[in-house]
Amino acid sequence: MDTDTHSNPKVLDFIEAHGQRALAAIAVWKFAIEYSGGHATDGAISRAALKQIHGTPSTARLLVEAGFFEVTEKGWHVRGYENHQPSREITEEIRQKLSDAGKKGAAKRWGTDAP
Repeated sequence: MDTDTHSNPKVLDFIEAHGQRALAAIAVWKFAIEYSGGHATDGAISRAALKQIHGTPSTARLLVEAGFFEVTEKGWHVRGYENHQPSREITEEIRQKLSDAGKKGAAKRWGTDAP
């Protein structure tokens, strides 16, 4: 999780130019990053997912105009997502390793064969 959003020059300029609308849009942008990480979408936000992250088409347009989102065939993409977040492939690899380790630990604990 980025802890410097509040001082990012691009964010500050966006808020200065658009006020409260920008603050709401920044929340949607952050929710989009979280959604994408949680659902391993590599930064893709579908039209159906926009409402789930508390966004509206108007908010999405504002994020596109400001360079936070890019328009795609199925919705939007969080611009630069792949430069700051792990890809679906890496996320799935980590999840599999954690699952395998958990199974191995359970097998050792309970005296059963690990898969």
